[in-house]
Amino acid sequence: MTTIVRRRKLGMTSIRGICAASTTGITFANNYETIPEDDIYIRWGCTSSVPNREATIINRANGIHTVADKTGFRRIMQEGEQLCPRTYFSMPEVLDSQSGGPFIVRTRNHAQGRGLWLCNNPAELQNAIAQAGADCYVNDFIPKVAEFRVFVLQGQVVWVAQKTPGNPDEVAWNVAKGGRFDNVRWGDWNLAVIQNALKVAALTGLHFAGIDVMLDDRGAAWCVEANSAPSQTSPYRQQCVARAFDHMITTDTVRLRDRVPVPEFIHGYRDVIHPGVQRD
Repeated sequence: MTTIVRRRKLGMTSIRGICAASTTGITFANNYETIPEDDIYIRWGCTSSVPNREATIINRANGIHTVADKTGFRRIMQEGEQLCPRTYFSMPEVLDSQSGGPFIVRTRNHAQGRGLWLCNNPAELQNAIAQAGADCYVNDFIPKVAEFRVFVLQGQVVWVAQKTPGNPDEVAWNVAKGGRFDNVRWGDWNLAVIQNALKVAALTGLHFAGIDVMLDDRGAAWCVEANSAPSQTSPYRQQCVARAFDHMITTDTVRLRDRVPVPEFIHGYRDVIHPGVQRD
């Protein structure tokens, strides 16, 4: 059997829907209660210990810590290929870059659009950094024309949703700011977004993650962040995740902890869609 281990305040609606849609009997446990003995545990943003040390763990604690450290993960995303907006980690770095701004300042750990400042000049930037703390990060502000969340499991795509903001002039587009997620049909998946999301997911060390990716006015894709407990209140998205989890559980893939390598070229959704979603 399989238990999803949930951290307090993370995804109760999402997890209930996934468990209800599962055909393999996935259940869930809260980390502040007794976690049952089981063969497979799926960590939902939760790093608590589990009672069965021989169990298969989906999403190791170190990967969850990696993406929770937003500043540290920004460093990872720009060590090789530039997958996120150009990011700086101190005021001297910003000044040395000779970037004219504007800039976004974010705290090391953040969620739901909090801990964010848009700065148009050095004085605003200095003030924001002082408020955000020494472990904050600064990135060039890139006006976006669209933003998506891509749910990646084992290096393949389970679902894609486009973020529709409550106010498009807000920097952060999310549900907490009055926005919503709209499902994107398979044939309409933006391949630049998918390619970026798969490359970022490969850096997380996680079996699954929700990758937030934005598009600029040139059609270039930039990762905003990765999430180890991606909200999905849509019954359709819950069903997709349940089917993908069921497929993972009932094949040897989960035992081997396999992840499909990121393809060099993506010609369409068939190249990247998770087989559990497209099994019919």
